Amino acid sequence: MTKLFATKQLIPFNVIGDPNPAATVANVLAQVQAGAQLIELGLPFSDPVADGPAVKAANQRALRGQLTVAQALATVAAIRAQSNVALVLVTYVNIPFVYGFDAFAARVAALDITGIIVPDLPHEEAAEFRDSLARHGVDLLTIVGPASPERIATVVAPARGFLTVSPALPQPILGQEIAAIRAASDLPIVVNLPTADTATIQALAPLVEGIQLTETFVSGAAVDPGELARPVTELRQALQAL
Repeated sequence: MTKLFATKQLIPFNVIGDPNPAATVANVLAQVQAGAQLIELGLPFSDPVADGPAVKAANQRALRGQLTVAQALATVAAIRAQSNVALVLVTYVNIPFVYGFDAFAARVAALDITGIIVPDLPHEEAAEFRDSLARHGVDLLTIVGPASPERIATVVAPARGFLTVSPALPQPILGQEIAAIRAASDLPIVVNLPTADTATIQALAPLVEGIQLTETFVSGAAVDPGELARPVTELRQALQAL
């Protein structure tokens, strides 16, 4: 996965099934057509405690549509059948726990999922799921929160793929956190942003290898996929201009 970050990545985030599975497939394929090389897909969950209001609402809309885990994974399969774009799945731990860690790892590996992000999985409790994923060639991606340099070094030690900084902190705190991560790991760093503001992205881009757009694609509106893809084109151009 690290080869993707030879150039700075703009990473769209989509909640599967928001507003419906067919729209998710169409939107993701449009984002790929616009140049996205890595896309994160949120597996809807009833209590997404680590997410802000916009993403929580997207989860709730998808679940109100009676989306099941099986249907969500079938949606990923439909994307995969039409594109080899790198895909990362974002899920809360209860879903793979109930599914069975090894069975879930096997299922996502069959879909050629590159990595998994689990916002509510504590570092101290991650080894079992990390090992299950590793046996199937999938990375458990690490979220790094504000912490002491010593704690950051502990958290990133077993990390693979890339590191996610979430939520984005104000400067200079964010810069200090990223410096501590750099001192402990040579993995690429992705910062999550709730905004698609070009100036904000250009200000943060020199500090990291990737920008994940957390809320840009979770409006829930059934719109022309090209409209949702336009920010990918525009913001990738802004990153390449740096």
